Amino acid sequence: MRYTDEFLQEVKDRNDIIDVVESYIPLKKKGNNYWGLCPFHNEKTASFSVYPPKQIFHCFGCGEGGDVISFVMKYENASYPEAVRILAERAGMQIVEKEESGEDRLRRSRSDVIKQINSDAAAFYVKSLRSVHGEKGLKYFKERGLTDETITHFGLGYSGTGGKEVVEYLKEKGYSDEMIIAAGIATNSEKYGMSSPFFSRVMFPIINIDKKVIGFGGRVLGSGEPKYLNTKETEVFDKRRNLYGYNFAKRSRKKYYILCEGYMDVISMHQAGFDSAIASLGTAFTEEQAAMIKRDRVDVYLAYDMDEAGEKAALRAVKILASVGITPRRISVSPCKDPDEFISKNGVEQFEKRLEDAENGFLYIEDRVRDGYDLSDPEERYKCQKEIVENLWMFAADEVKMSSYAASISERYGYPKSEISKLLEETKPREYKKAEERPAYGAYTPPKKSSGKEKSTYSSAESALLTWLTDEPEIFSVVRKYLNADDFSPGSCREVATKTFELLEEGKFSVDTLFSELEDEEVRSEATGLLQNSAPEIDTAEKRMEMLKDLIVNVMERKCEMLSSSDDQEKDLKIFNMRLEIDKLKSGKLNLSEEES
Repeated sequence: MRYTDEFLQEVKDRNDIIDVVESYIPLKKKGNNYWGLCPFHNEKTASFSVYPPKQIFHCFGCGEGGDVISFVMKYENASYPEAVRILAERAGMQIVEKEESGEDRLRRSRSDVIKQINSDAAAFYVKSLRSVHGEKGLKYFKERGLTDETITHFGLGYSGTGGKEVVEYLKEKGYSDEMIIAAGIATNSEKYGMSSPFFSRVMFPIINIDKKVIGFGGRVLGSGEPKYLNTKETEVFDKRRNLYGYNFAKRSRKKYYILCEGYMDVISMHQAGFDSAIASLGTAFTEEQAAMIKRDRVDVYLAYDMDEAGEKAALRAVKILASVGITPRRISVSPCKDPDEFISKNGVEQFEKRLEDAENGFLYIEDRVRDGYDLSDPEERYKCQKEIVENLWMFAADEVKMSSYAASISERYGYPKSEISKLLEETKPREYKKAEERPAYGAYTPPKKSSGKEKSTYSSAESALLTWLTDEPEIFSVVRKYLNADDFSPGSCREVATKTFELLEEGKFSVDTLFSELEDEEVRSEATGLLQNSAPEIDTAEKRMEMLKDLIVNVMERKCEMLSSSDDQEKDLKIFNMRLEIDKLKSGKLNLSEEES
């Protein structure tokens, strides 16, 4: 699928990067940038920056960067066309495509092939369920109370008794061993050859928001282990960034999500009319899944099992959802074990009443904390109070909410406000202490380098000057009198400077054009960090010119340092001439024409 250039530009114009990124993660404005915790690697202090003037993002921790389309691609694990479609739908735009040529079809990405393999495998499992060999799978679903309509709606299937059938079916379709393995459908071993890990299992296809099958969950029939098996992570399947039932629940008219523990819970809830039920994919609930939920709903109900494992899962989910600004409510289905059993025994109306009576998630946590202490013992009572107050830090990103809940626990448990304030200071998490000690991100702060592969180095003055130049191309007429692209540090900095100078000379400069002409993906990612070092607001033209002069001088002085350690045979003469220019600049003003002045 290809899109016209005009359509792509309109998609970007109608999806401000701040609005889009904030629909996934919380951001806080500091200076000219917006900062948050990076969604692409684990961190405790914000190194993920979004720069509105250029509509770009960059993480100074892991090095990821790009524009609004590449952010959606990385976050949603989507192809370029899928990311464009997501943003177009978000803006209420009609999709405008170019006609796809035969050459374009040949160039389709591996991810498209993998999704098609999954789709064909899903069709095989559905057919198998309705065959003689799938009778025990169909019997299992029927015994769980599922109707034929529900089984069809969710695309439920059966894997077969061996691990070879689906592999042979896919090979007949023309897929290579390599791609079948890449899709997670099969593995290859000396002992068994090509075979699927899914056998003697009922199958649950996992479908993304674009209605594409990206993986499977399989429940064993009988005594085999593990009880549930998921597709291993592939190029299209990331368990942390997907939810079971999300493709249906997202389109529900209900204003809330019901978060369940497993596949069957979700399916049973949908069959009962609660079509906004979702579940994590065989793993604990994650921050990425919480961010997905936040994009669509602010009301979430937890319908986890009532056993010890379900209680722990609910406590964890409350804290994770609080980190993205959602305070969920905990549904009690006691004395039943899970929602499925409760609805079967008591009916839909009684479950709706349990929804209405669901307990505030934060207060639910605090009540569980109190249950764990002997409040008749002064030491136990103190530890309990400290843990309850410490939990307030889950609202650290929202001071108003934090204050509101502090007042609530003061009233609920009789804790004096002065004690709560003292305990809050005592229990402050380390990352918040560090954040207060860390200087604010501002003008000309040298970018933090990735801890991974070594990146090219450049000065904060080079970063600031290039940022200013690409923000305000009109200053190029001054800059080019003193500097050329070769005066910048080698590596990504010089590549960006070279392409920027070329485009400005030709009168063709735009940020989108610059990034499209930087062919190396790593250079593009580094460029998003390089071009975020913006200057503070300056109130007079004279001060602006002084700052511009200082930056040019700094870049020239760095060039002298680089020359002095180089093998250039003419370095002494070049340094001498540049020093003359530096001395002239320091003692005077920038050389402006009358028009420029």
